[in-house]
This record gives sequence, structure tokens and C-alpha cells, in this order.
Amino acid sequence: MTIKKTILALTLALGSVVVYGQNVDRKVKETANTLFNKHLYMQLQGGMAHTVGETKFTDLLSPSASLHIGYQFSPGFGVRIGATGWQAKGALVSPNELYKWNYLQGSADLIWNIVNSFNYNPHRTVSPYLFAGGGAAMGFKNIEAQKLDKSKLPLLWSSKKLFWVARAGLGIDIRVSDHISLMLEGNVNMLPDNFNSKVGDVLDFQANALAGIKINLGKSYTRTEPVYYEPISIAKPEEPEVKEPEDAPTVKTEATTTLRKFPNLPSIHFEFDSDKIDEVKYEAELSEIVSILQEFKETKVNIIGFTDHAGSNQYNDALSMGRAIAVKNYLISKGITADRMNVTGMGKDPKIEGEKAFTIQARRVDVQND
Repeated sequence: MTIKKTILALTLALGSVVVYGQNVDRKVKETANTLFNKHLYMQLQGGMAHTVGETKFTDLLSPSASLHIGYQFSPGFGVRIGATGWQAKGALVSPNELYKWNYLQGSADLIWNIVNSFNYNPHRTVSPYLFAGGGAAMGFKNIEAQKLDKSKLPLLWSSKKLFWVARAGLGIDIRVSDHISLMLEGNVNMLPDNFNSKVGDVLDFQANALAGIKINLGKSYTRTEPVYYEPISIAKPEEPEVKEPEDAPTVKTEATTTLRKFPNLPSIHFEFDSDKIDEVKYEAELSEIVSILQEFKETKVNIIGFTDHAGSNQYNDALSMGRAIAVKNYLISKGITADRMNVTGMGKDPKIEGEKAFTIQARRVDVQND
């Protein structure tokens, strides 16, 4: 029994070594990547508001809620529009009298995701952010203030009143899943002095502490698999079959000459968002292209640049043209005349779909016979 177990263990170990060796032999062209996707999101929050006044802090607390729709256009920056509001409070002193009113505020914010600006990671659990913006607030139902001593409220307004708003704040995004996050947010709103119907120090201030949920409306990132170089297979030459000579009449044949056709040339690939050729990594491919063009001296070629499917069409068109021009300039430096080469930028490669559309396979330049 012991001998059988030993043989089995050795067999498994040998198999692991073989598999490992096969994986090591595969040369990686591009490692797995996580690419940011532009996307919409929705935020729903609730909490408390504090309108700064001349009485105890807790006396001026009131409920607050907000709903925002945002658009994350880069890993670090996004914009959002939304509505915030519910209730605000004010106070008179001597005697101490409280009053409340309602308001609804519309605003637009620019949001800066601090950490993702420098190191994008969609799986990060905690992501702090800052934001600033502005908008307008509509005050209404200021009924309680109208029942108080109007001599103490020289800026009293009735019915409805529109106010400008400037705001700033900070928050924390706590990731739950790819589509759901919990949010903690604090902000300070600056409004005109008549927001609370009182004369004060030029501006009125209202602070909000909110908690809620964020829902990503769409896929926020794409994960690509590693791209490997194709394995080079060395075919074993076949041994010629030796036949015994046969007596046959001699037939005179004429020698024929076969012209070599222009071959398919290797592609030159590029790093993400780059039009610089890695001359070390693609030394063999570049040498082959130069050698073929020197052999076929009369042949004109089209140099066609492509990009992956990330980014806008306008940006990718320019990037693909830059890649094609970079290859042309390299070939000129190797003695290939410029009038033999036409350059074209095709933008996103239409022939590649799925995850491969976001990999190095799509970020390339092809050199083809005209």
C-alpha cells in the first residue's frame, strides 16, 4: 500500500511540474487589466440639516433628504445634478422663539474621487471624495415666521422666495458590490442673508449630514484577460521518400520561375493611450517589416492604425492616426521612402468584439500591401 501511494504522489507531482512548465513557457504580451467605464449612477440620501442661528444647536436641527443623478466620466471626476431639501429652522431671542419653513434646492456639483484619481481600483472598499457646486433654493410655507414680531424680522418673506446657493462638502463611498455603495456625506450651503428672514452676517449657512445608497446604472469597469504571444511551433521536416529509379523515356522540361508574393506582415502593438513604439519589445516585428519593404522596393503599402474600444470616437481617431504616423516615421528612419507609404487612422477596431476589444490586440498598426 505504501509503495502504491508513493508512486501516485510522484505521478501527481510530475504532472504538476509539466503543467507549470507549459504555463511558464507562454510569454505574456499584455497582463490582465481593469479598465474604467463611463457610467451613470443614482444617489438617495437622508439625514439632518442645521441652519446656523442664535440658539442651541439641537433646537435648529431639521430633517433633510436628497436625490441625485450623476455621471462618472473618468476614474477621478464626475458630475451630478439633484434636489435637496425638506425643512429649515430659525430662532429669535428674548424671548426665545423657534420657527420653521420648507425649501427645495436644486444644484449641480463637480465631484473629485481623491484616491481613484491616482490609483484606479473599482474594488476599493472605502473611497473618499470632495465636491463643490451651486444652484438655487425655493423657500415656501414661511407661515410661522409671519406670526412673530415683524420688527425683529426685517428680511421677512412670505409666500415663496427664490435664493441662490453655493455649496461644498466631502463624503465617503463604501463599496458593497459592483452596483451598490453606501454613502456618508456632509456639506455646507451658503445662501443670502434673508434665507432665515433675519439680518445677520451677510450670509446664512445650512449644514447637512446625510447617509444613503448609491446605485451604479451600468457596468462601471471592464476586466480583460492576459494576452499571450502565439506559441511558436517547430514542424519536424518530413524525410523524402526514396524511390527506386525506373526506366522511362527522358522528357525535356523547361525551367519555370515562381515570383514571390508580398507576405502578410506582423502587427505592431501599443500600450494603452500611447502612440510610442516599443522598439525593444517589437524589435523582431519591426525588423521583418523593414526587410520585406527593402526586398519589395516597388511595392506601396498602407499603414493603418487602430485603438481599443475605450474612449470617445474623436479621441480614438486621432490616437490611431498618431500610431500609424509613428510607424511610418520609424520606417523612414530605416531608409524606406515616404512616398511608398499611406497612413490611415481607423479609430476603434470594428473587427474585434467583447473583452478583446479592450486589450492590446486592438491597439495596433497593420502594414498592408496597397
